[in-house]
Amino acid sequence: MKKIAIILIVLALVMSLWSSCYAGQGAKQPIKVLFLIDGCCHDFKNLPPTLADKLKATGDFECTITADREQLIPANISKFDIALLYTQGSDMAPEQEKGLTEFVNGGKGYVGIHCASDSFKNSDAYWKMVGGRFAGHGRGTFPVKFTAKRHEVVNGLDNFEITDETYNHKFHPDAKVITLARRETDGEPAVWVQYYGAGRVFFTGLGHGKEAWENETFQKLIFRGMYWAAGRAAVPAKTCHKTKCKK
Repeated sequence: MKKIAIILIVLALVMSLWSSCYAGQGAKQPIKVLFLIDGCCHDFKNLPPTLADKLKATGDFECTITADREQLIPANISKFDIALLYTQGSDMAPEQEKGLTEFVNGGKGYVGIHCASDSFKNSDAYWKMVGGRFAGHGRGTFPVKFTAKRHEVVNGLDNFEITDETYNHKFHPDAKVITLARRETDGEPAVWVQYYGAGRVFFTGLGHGKEAWENETFQKLIFRGMYWAAGRAAVPAKTCHKTKCKK
């Protein structure tokens, strides 16, 4: 009887440790993502679905991919937790501007990839929320250096090299961005975050095409930025082996 009791206690402890590994991110409701795409000059057909599938595979995200800008109006965007934009060009209607900015200001998240800063240039409110506005680019292979290594989005990541467009930005005078990474070649911010009201904004100027999107560190940045913008741990425990969780 004593041996059986000891075995039961050990099993209970193991199960408790195992459960704690999976508790947290997976136990919460999936993060509902409005993935807004479309524009010119980028692979909107193939890149977004690939990213959406990878996000879905974590069990933490549900993505709705659409080119319908009307999803930004208050009645529609309120169904989501994060607005993920990979868009280029076009103007923003007043109701769309109201919907997106109030959505983030009220505590939700915004994640912008690359050409999202070249969108809605008629909207000063959008420019202020994102922080920077596209102001031209070149192209090349260049090193990216992390400059705010204590921030949870980039903590533990190594500096890396990427082949991509070299986006430059003009920053809104009222924006309060926190630069997380810069191009080493010219010091231009490549990744930043900012708090917008009660909400969170993550943006990277990286991500023109397939070569950049397949970069491992770029992918990690997007995933971490998504979790962070949703108000969750930027590096959630995802898998467990015996009693240890691996990130």
